[in-house]
Amino acid sequence: MRTASPSYGRAVDQAATEPLVRLLVRAGAALQRYTRSAAAAHGLSATALEVLGALVELGEVSQRDLAGHLRLAPATLTPVLDGLERAGSVTRVRDGVDRRVVRAAITPRGRERWSTAVTGVAAAVAALPAPAPAQAELIRAHLLDLLDALDRLSM
Repeated sequence: MRTASPSYGRAVDQAATEPLVRLLVRAGAALQRYTRSAAAAHGLSATALEVLGALVELGEVSQRDLAGHLRLAPATLTPVLDGLERAGSVTRVRDGVDRRVVRAAITPRGRERWSTAVTGVAAAVAALPAPAPAQAELIRAHLLDLLDALDRLSM
């Protein structure tokens, strides 16, 4: 039997009781694909967009600290920074005191690219269904609890 979903008005098969964890994984993967596509429309990978956003937030920072902030392996971050540097969006310089440290900073061009792309991605995401505020708080609390539990279990 199919009925209309009260939240979004789409048909829901009541006989199909897909486990919540599976729905969560599917929704996360679909949302990730969607935001990657929205970022790509602005010439950026999702990771590059995150890197630029972190540099807007943090200012000039060592590559190691940037990787830690983004929870990326330094080896994953390096090619992203290479591309952003070639595009004139990021500069990297060796630290004057400790030559082993490479510091990254966003350029005015990078800030402009980030602003345009983040606005486009936000508009794309805003077009998606959103839960009511009370539901959003419950979902947020559950997701934060889930992330906290997974962090504890993976230590």
